[in-house]
Order: sequence, then C-alpha cells, then structure tokens
Amino acid sequence: MTKREQLFEQTIRDYKQSLARIVATYELQPALQEELHQEILLAIWKALETFRGDSNLHTFIYRVAHNQAINHLSKHARLPRHESLDERAEKPAPIKNSSPELAAMENQKMQLVFNAMHRLPVLQRQLLTLSLEGLSYKELSEVTGLTESNVGVRLNRAKQALKDVMENHHV
Repeated sequence: MTKREQLFEQTIRDYKQSLARIVATYELQPALQEELHQEILLAIWKALETFRGDSNLHTFIYRVAHNQAINHLSKHARLPRHESLDERAEKPAPIKNSSPELAAMENQKMQLVFNAMHRLPVLQRQLLTLSLEGLSYKELSEVTGLTESNVGVRLNRAKQALKDVMENHHV
C-alpha cells in the first residue's frame, strides 16, 4: 500500500464524523450532501498526492474539504432548492449515542444549529464549523487565508450572528 493510500484510509477513518459535519454545514439536501461528500473525498485523494507534511494533516484535510464545499456551493447556487429548512429539520443526520432517545435529542439539537448556520454567509459558516472541529486561530488562519487576529474578530461576529439567527428565527 502506498503512502498516499495509507493517508487516505487514515483520513476516512479519522475524519469521517468531521467531514460529515462539514458537509451538513454546507448542504441541506440529503442527495446533494452525498454528492458533496464524494466530491470532498475525491478532492482529498487528489490533494494527498501533493501533501508533503509541511502543514498539519488535519489542517490540510479541512482546507481541501472547505475549498471543495465552496466550489460545490458555487456549482449549485442557481439550482432550485426543493426542501425547506423546516422539512430538513425533521430528518436529522444520525449520531451514535448510548440510547435512541439521547441520539434523537442530540440529532435534533445539531439539526437546529445546522439550519441556523445555513442562514449565515459562507465565511461565517466556515469559521464556525472549523472552530467546532477544534481548530485553533492559527489553524483557522491557515485554512481560510485570514490573519489570526481577523479570524478572532470574524469568529466572534459569526458566533453573534448565529446566536441572533437562533433567537430571532426561533430555530
């Protein structure tokens, strides 16, 4: 097995949940979520050929995933959306948990946050998602191309915007 194949398998194993959350942040429709997920995996596979280890693997993976997600959004920007946010909220993405009741509650909470995030501009979604994945300001800066101080300011604005959407739209 080549190093690239090993890195790809490790990526799928280690970043499966993170990539699923990134996909859900950018796309509401299940069919387009699957399409985006496949696009991200293909982009990661292609990008791993150029990965030399100069940056952290998880920063590299997130950068590729978010760039692909932005490309996906531009490609589908003119397509009509057939599913409302409320309809999507009724179909939460599965989360593994100790009981079906806890899983359902967690799914509902996460779906409310995803629905609210979809009302925000792309950069705010990106910063919030990466922040939730545990990336530092430095890593956020590497992924987005913003300075660390600008990341801090924009992330705080994104958090406030998310709070406002959730409060004002009863999401």
